[in-house]
Amino acid sequence: MRPSNLILRCYGYRSNGKWYGVCLDFNLAAEAASPEDLKNKICDMIESYIETVIDTDDTDSISDLLSRKAPVKDWIVYYLLQIASGLKDLPGKILFQPTIPFRLVSHF
Repeated sequence: MRPSNLILRCYGYRSNGKWYGVCLDFNLAAEAASPEDLKNKICDMIESYIETVIDTDDTDSISDLLSRKAPVKDWIVYYLLQIASGLKDLPGKILFQPTIPFRLVSHF
């Protein structure tokens, strides 16, 4: 496994006073009151998702579940934010790349 496979791509944005975020690699979404809460919530969701996938009795589905990507429109938003953030600060928008927790990695 390449180290880059352990890094997940996520983004968040503020709308109507709330923060919304997406983990593109597992198609997980969350809502929170602040960017820090959003990051924590998505990281917790990622950990819970991976634990659930690993614990499944249907081992044939694990590969599909670990490659469940978000829709193309979310990827477009992510890459546009990545390009724009290189040019200027984007208030109300965040990009973050959590890593798969190592204690979970050891289960593979």
